[in-house]
Amino acid sequence: MSSFTKKKLKFSFVLGQQDPHFDKDENNTVIVKGLRASVTIQSGHGAPMPSAKLMIYGLGQKVMNKLAKIRWNTDDAKLNYVRVEASQDGGESYILVYEGVIQYAYPNYGSSPEVILTIDSTSALQHKIRPVPPLSFNGEVDVASAVAQICQKMSMRFENNGVTEKVSNPYLPETALDQVFKLCDAINAKAVVEFNTIAITPQGQARDILVPVISPSSGLIGYPTPTITGTRFQCLFDPVIRFQGLVEIKDSLVEICNGKWLVVGLSHYLESEVSGGRWLSEVDAIYPGGVKIVK
Repeated sequence: MSSFTKKKLKFSFVLGQQDPHFDKDENNTVIVKGLRASVTIQSGHGAPMPSAKLMIYGLGQKVMNKLAKIRWNTDDAKLNYVRVEASQDGGESYILVYEGVIQYAYPNYGSSPEVILTIDSTSALQHKIRPVPPLSFNGEVDVASAVAQICQKMSMRFENNGVTEKVSNPYLPETALDQVFKLCDAINAKAVVEFNTIAITPQGQARDILVPVISPSSGLIGYPTPTITGTRFQCLFDPVIRFQGLVEIKDSLVEICNGKWLVVGLSHYLESEVSGGRWLSEVDAIYPGGVKIVK
């Protein structure tokens, strides 16, 4: 796999505040591409939702002023939204790599004349902080069915990967996303946020999605490192590697790391319009099914 192609990043910003307009034509969305930018996207590592840090250089002052927020948890700021798309073919085609709510956005004029806008964002944050009516069920209820019902209310897609357990008489006074987490915790299942999707799996099990194969000839950078629970490695950015999915390492000289692994930590580092900029993924993975203890 060659990395010698022009890399591009595209950002879409959507205003959700009371005066959601970027211009006199009352557009609430602006799309930015072709600028120098750096993006770090992280999933897992103990965090319930994906997060991203964006640094965009040379953005217009009017756009920056509309996006700038240092008090994010207010009625007029909590719904400002960002989508990040990446291109590996010079901008001919783009794929979605992140979307989420803007928590903080602040310009740095210290690097003038090229001002930097730094953005911190978390996926599905609006469903973690926005109050909803309590939810309750009488008698036994299938957890997957209950989560699907909550996802419908959030206008999010639901993905079940073999969760069949039930709970009895649950009462859920929390926010919508916390309702999902509480139901899954009750049966020791895993809930994953990915874009506009909630995926649930039995604990230690993988999602039923495509399994990428990473080898020295297909993007593996250096050598995978064995860890106490699995392995850690870097590779050229690969959007097919997904949190709580499987990944297969093949043909590595570190033979103990060859095989299929469950992704429990995933970071993407993407830079555009930067000479020698990073365009890679870093993966932490464990044995599928969890660590087996010999008795």
